[in-house]
Amino acid sequence: MNKLVLAALLTTVASPFAAFAADAVKPSEPVTAPVAAPAVQAPAVAKEEAKKEEVKTVAGELKDGTKIEITGDKVEVIGKDGKKSPAPDGEHTLKDGSKLTTKGGMVVKK
Repeated sequence: MNKLVLAALLTTVASPFAAFAADAVKPSEPVTAPVAAPAVQAPAVAKEEAKKEEVKTVAGELKDGTKIEITGDKVEVIGKDGKKSPAPDGEHTLKDGSKLTTKGGMVVKK
């Protein structure tokens, strides 16, 4: 009788798993997984996107009336003839009273 109970128990427990066994991948079948695209952009692509960003140009005027143009960190003085030249080194006061420090034609501190 114990053998009968054991056989019935094994049949009852094993039958739900039989469906999974039929769906299992056979070792002879190749298993392929989809290849995902890389999550991180290559440095070359990132550099191209950075180049696409526009650098803003802002026109301004110093307290003494000198016209200037700021493009990114580059500061240029616009002469009366319209020629642009790098801003001289030093601290410059803008018309609105704010100060701008330049060195080598570049902004050091805003």
